[in-house]
Amino acid sequence: MNLYEWLKANNQAGFTIDDARLKRAGDIRSAKPNVESKLTGEYVAETTMNSYAVCWEITPRGEDAVVRPACTCPDWADRGRYTNTLCKHLLSAALQSDDLFEVVTKLKPISADIVFPTKEEKPKAEQVEGFNERVKREISKAVSSLAQDVLAVLKEGYVPFLLGPTGAGKTSAIRQVALATQSLLIEHAGADSFTDSDLVGVEMPSGKRMPGPIGNALTHAREMDEPVLLFLDEFLRYNSRAQESLMRLLLPIPAEITRVMGISHDGAICATSAPFWGDEWAPAETVSIVLAANPWGNIPDPALVRRTVPIMVGFENNVAALFSQKTRAAIDLSWKGTADGSLPLPIEYGELARAQSADDPAILSRYNNRLMALDPAAAKGFETLLGNLGAKS
Repeated sequence: MNLYEWLKANNQAGFTIDDARLKRAGDIRSAKPNVESKLTGEYVAETTMNSYAVCWEITPRGEDAVVRPACTCPDWADRGRYTNTLCKHLLSAALQSDDLFEVVTKLKPISADIVFPTKEEKPKAEQVEGFNERVKREISKAVSSLAQDVLAVLKEGYVPFLLGPTGAGKTSAIRQVALATQSLLIEHAGADSFTDSDLVGVEMPSGKRMPGPIGNALTHAREMDEPVLLFLDEFLRYNSRAQESLMRLLLPIPAEITRVMGISHDGAICATSAPFWGDEWAPAETVSIVLAANPWGNIPDPALVRRTVPIMVGFENNVAALFSQKTRAAIDLSWKGTADGSLPLPIEYGELARAQSADDPAILSRYNNRLMALDPAAAKGFETLLGNLGAKS
């Protein structure tokens, strides 16, 4: 009886075995017959697999045994260990492990505690939700709604392009999408100084290859056969050469073309290249791409818009409704001013999440300080407009 059979015989011992990961574990086993695997001591199985260190530790405690898996791959280190969902490397090691000692098979396995266990606490009848908690709850709803919009576009096979000012919840929503799809999240924010080589990668004269965020994303998706979510924020800040290189990624290349390109893959791929790196690619089904930008800066290239599904990101009115008339007026002015270009930034969600009351004066004070630092004339204009509405800041 190997580790996998032992866990299955005991209802998986509190671990989750995902069918897709189990299939990939079997693929690793057949594709990597020379993987080194050994037992070090009676109850510890260690393996080196795809450059990742994999370990199953079994500690007897009376008639039970505490089972603690560990793997250095992103799927386990960043996601699986928080939910006890086994990665493909742990599953492959369990499948390939030698027969367990008889004394171990008689023990009842108990999984190690989830790293961050979630405890459901019943709310006390006398407990009243504070103002700050209500604001955070409404902001969370807005971010979750945006995440669902992004997921819907991705499921249709398109590239979402989030257009909205800073502080509108774009990044938070994308992180929720990564969690929901169990994808490795690779984020990068645009800047005019970045070249296509900075983004894809550079091979040094010594032969050492230094991948950029694009190279990292495609290499991981191709070599690990694991989902990757590539989030390119502030996309319109990239210079035109970098944008052209990145736009190649947005349209998958069909299988018949990949063969002409000399790439051995049965399905469609996402591909790009850079002068000091060469071609880079990954199976299209393992790479999801999301773009985001402030729409009131550079005008998007029509070719970019054709390759994406724009999602306009605005302010959720249910959040503003929690505040006093004075603060609501300021929020509304800040977002409208950002949209028409008269203000450099709005009163963002992150700021409102710190509010302690419906008329917390610190909100407008901090916002005014930011405006003064960025554009003193805009700060004075905002104060005048607010005053004309009968709500002097």
